[in-house]
Amino acid sequence: MSYTRETCGCCDCQKTCPPIDLVFVIDSSESIGQTNFSLAKNFVINIASRLGKMAKNSSELSGSRLGVVQYSHEGAIQAIKLDDPSITSVSTFKSKVREMEWIAGGTWTSSALKYTYERLITPGRRPAAQVTVVVITDGRYDPKDQNSLDALCRGADVYAFGIGDMFESNAEKEPLEKIACNVQDRVRNLSIYADLMAEEFLEEMEQNLCSDPELVCPDLKCASAVTIAPFSDRPTDIVFFVDGSERPGGENFMNSLHFINRVSHELKLAKKDNDSYGARIAILQYGGETQQTLLVDFSYNIRQIEDALLQASYLESTSHLGSAILYAVESLVNNRQGRFRGARMNAEVSFVFLTDGVTSDKNFPEAIEAMRKNNIVTCGIALGSDVDHERLLQAVYKEPTSLFMLTKYSDLFGDRFVKSIVQWLY
Repeated sequence: MSYTRETCGCCDCQKTCPPIDLVFVIDSSESIGQTNFSLAKNFVINIASRLGKMAKNSSELSGSRLGVVQYSHEGAIQAIKLDDPSITSVSTFKSKVREMEWIAGGTWTSSALKYTYERLITPGRRPAAQVTVVVITDGRYDPKDQNSLDALCRGADVYAFGIGDMFESNAEKEPLEKIACNVQDRVRNLSIYADLMAEEFLEEMEQNLCSDPELVCPDLKCASAVTIAPFSDRPTDIVFFVDGSERPGGENFMNSLHFINRVSHELKLAKKDNDSYGARIAILQYGGETQQTLLVDFSYNIRQIEDALLQASYLESTSHLGSAILYAVESLVNNRQGRFRGARMNAEVSFVFLTDGVTSDKNFPEAIEAMRKNNIVTCGIALGSDVDHERLLQAVYKEPTSLFMLTKYSDLFGDRFVKSIVQWLY
């Protein structure tokens, strides 16, 4: 979708931030762990997606230029530079971030900050651009590293995010304050790396980094609103997968159902089963390998959906998401002449997973392949503080923008989050 928008969005108004040169400095030491390192990369990708127009080269004075430094032990530094001539769009930047691999060594934070200033900021900054650095670390560093922690305070706004490591040790406050040049409101302590992906935190960072964006609309004769309007009513059949395993618990299982009920009220639903427009909803609770309970077949009837949810019974079993996906593809989506209604021939089919991602490996690769072959669009809502981020990314075809991270089930009911999901689905 990123490539499509950049190539085909001729009639879209484009967001442009005041000129900003933004560098992310990411701790890639052994204590961070590979999963947390992946979460940090996804945070970078999400922020990049929210900053609008990117300057095509370092001589262009509008828009953003982005860089990344990941570091570990002495001399173990990898960088995406601000003036990298191969980065001409947000898409090319994000591709380079995805290619970065966890180093897993010591923690030479001071040297990394010095490297950032001397090798990225000094040679790569643009005239009149605001230089901002976001440092993500647990605050601990190797005492053999004799460089100063305030190396970035000579011409950059520095944010320091201290996050507990994979050993659940809290971040150390004093080093973080030094990194952030003793500006207290630029120091944040987060309990887990998944907090970086919380929608409210991402919105807060977007506001801090781009507080006064400009919207530039093309001077083109685009299609009128009347002509475009039917696309917003396009047919879409949505299957919600609700985790019925013992991990979420009965109360959170019901919270998931209440959330789906609320979303169903926000969507523009079809008027009949063979309607060429609007949405229909199916809800599948999954547990063990053969424990799939279809709570709602594809339906446009709000009352039918509500009644089915009231009668739902929690499985409290093991988790086999792969088997549930195969069941949904074969028995629910493609079974148009069987006992279920099946997806409409002209409808986009979306699978939405509400889970922590902790599930059996059985049938999972086959399930991903089955979704791809059937052109199914996927979305993941990662719930809880202990999630299998890698498994969830696999479920959404490794597209981070299709994965929403929530640390508590109660966050499902935030107005902004509900709006985000509805917009994503429709």
